[in-house]
Amino acid sequence: MSVTAVRLALAAVAILFVAPGPPVYPGAKRDLPPVASSTMGADATLFYATKDSFEKVDSFYRAHGLEDTGSRRVTPEAKRALYSFKDVKGEVLISWPRVGTLDETTIMIYTK
Repeated sequence: MSVTAVRLALAAVAILFVAPGPPVYPGAKRDLPPVASSTMGADATLFYATKDSFEKVDSFYRAHGLEDTGSRRVTPEAKRALYSFKDVKGEVLISWPRVGTLDETTIMIYTK
């Protein structure tokens, strides 16, 4: 891993501890290391995965956030929903199926 990649990862982690972010779905497991990015309009992105159904994860975020209904897509083959949160800088994108599997829901938390 390059020095720049390490610095970006450390900066992303530091940002997450300084600013409150969107809630993490209970029981979700970290899937990948944090990614610092300005291309997605976010300062850091955290990836989580859970074996819980899309509907269960969607229900959790619907109870805690505001859905961007224009981003919602639900078909038998794929599902996704985008949520924002009052007084929190960041968004959560949930999607199913996780790439390469049919039994996990992916949770991407973008912090600004």
